[in-house]
Amino acid sequence: MKNFITLSLALFSLSLFAQEVNVRVVNPIKNQITDLGIGSRVQLDFKTYRVQRPAIFLGRMVTQDGKTQEFLFLDEQKTRITMIDPQNVSGFRKTTSQAIMSPIDQLGSTCTAYGVLHFWGQMYEVGWKGTPELMSVMESDRRRMQLLEETIDIYYLQNKTNITTLMKNYGKRFGFNCRNNPFNNPRQAADFLFQKTSEGKPVLIDFNIGSDMVASTYEVTDFETPVSRDPRLWLPRKVGQRTTSGHVIVAAGAFISKGRRKLLVLDSNWTEPRVWDLDRYLGSKVAIKEMGFHTCN
Repeated sequence: MKNFITLSLALFSLSLFAQEVNVRVVNPIKNQITDLGIGSRVQLDFKTYRVQRPAIFLGRMVTQDGKTQEFLFLDEQKTRITMIDPQNVSGFRKTTSQAIMSPIDQLGSTCTAYGVLHFWGQMYEVGWKGTPELMSVMESDRRRMQLLEETIDIYYLQNKTNITTLMKNYGKRFGFNCRNNPFNNPRQAADFLFQKTSEGKPVLIDFNIGSDMVASTYEVTDFETPVSRDPRLWLPRKVGQRTTSGHVIVAAGAFISKGRRKLLVLDSNWTEPRVWDLDRYLGSKVAIKEMGFHTCN
């Protein structure tokens, strides 16, 4: 009897949130892979609270097997990203919304391997299908883990290759031409990142970090369980700043907020995306010459 009451209360609680948020698309961003891209302007109607809020759509977050996990929306005024479960959202479900991977949080110093996995997962989920080999890898739990294990073996254990060569080899296997795009000018690097990610193409970024993380100005919360997440993120070191180690992330989407260019990045230290302010984090003092920007076409 007790278990029945507990289950009934749980089902009742879920029913209270059923399609709690209605989304009206105000200004969609479209490209060749989606009709509702990251950066699209929407209006959120919270039915229970009878409150409407303007927001920026930040993607349909998917699991490693492509299942929709959350919809992400940015409240610009509060600089708060809210993740809302699919069953609680109505109004725009029939659109083709841009996917963004939910990163796997790494164990140990293996960010390169996880960055490679997230890059190819992001390529596949947003629609850059490549060869049947890429589909075979990304649609199998075991084969995704084998890709991760293979990268750890080649890059960390055998120490046979650098990231540029590693990406070129995977590109040949998956039907893409991959290259590193080095820059001497931070502004040009920021322009490149914004352009590529606006097209829905992810960029694998490797860089050296300083000693400390930076606290993001963007709070990430879950609508159904409103607990704030870890606000920190890793950034490239500045010239003259002591290098502690290297790091690898994936730039997965771009948007403009309050007139400033932002990147949505996948960092394997967390299971939610981070937000980069391009002009702030890639400013004139950043050690741009030691950064890598890897793309596949």
